[in-house]
Amino acid sequence: MPDLATNVTWREILRETEAGNIPHCRAISAPLKWHDDIMRGLADLILGGYRPSHPDLLIAGTPDKAPLIGDITKPNYEGSCRWMIENIALKPLESKRRLGVIFCADNLGLPAANSLLKLAEEPPSHAYLLFLMEDGRLFLPTLRSRSRFNTIISGEHEQPRRIPSDAAEWVSWLNDSRKSGTEIDAVISDFEAWSDYALQTGNIELAERIEKLRIIASRRNLSIPQLCDITILALREENTYIERLLDDFRQA
Repeated sequence: MPDLATNVTWREILRETEAGNIPHCRAISAPLKWHDDIMRGLADLILGGYRPSHPDLLIAGTPDKAPLIGDITKPNYEGSCRWMIENIALKPLESKRRLGVIFCADNLGLPAANSLLKLAEEPPSHAYLLFLMEDGRLFLPTLRSRSRFNTIISGEHEQPRRIPSDAAEWVSWLNDSRKSGTEIDAVISDFEAWSDYALQTGNIELAERIEKLRIIASRRNLSIPQLCDITILALREENTYIERLLDDFRQA
């Protein structure tokens, strides 16, 4: 059985974290069996040590149940989204940082997810957020656009999907993607798969470029033809201005 410790994407996430390249908000889509190990591994590095009762490790929800928005008058307020927002703002007690983990983030109700938007965009300077989920396609786009997103696949039955490498493969991709505005989710799914492939082959620069495309797509401001044109410019054509173009679209 594949092991998380040998997974290329996970090892890259650990290398980034060890190097201090820690995004204020990270989202990881992975098989449920690995969620607890992912939380433990990142907590160990970010907090300088992991234990279940660490006072600077805040957990909302459980691996099989998303947190509710929360009502301070109700018994289940602890572990809710509002509880997370309130407590992660407090100064760390033992570590230099606080880490907030939101389990089952792909099943967050809309009110609960919306309550986390401001926190995901501008968390306190000492705080980091980690969203864990099984299906990244169900993660609210407005939260996803505020996160550094990674997909970890088990490798049992699925191989990373490479980017089209020649004109014929790009034409095939275009014919599959230029359908209607409802197909933008399929294009986003392609970006996720291509990013996994880039990471697993060690091409971090390409993965970052694909992530910019995914953020642009998730805002749904462009038609499928426009998005496909930008994708080909970014990933196939040699264009010295492409990074500026992607940044302009991402910030628009």
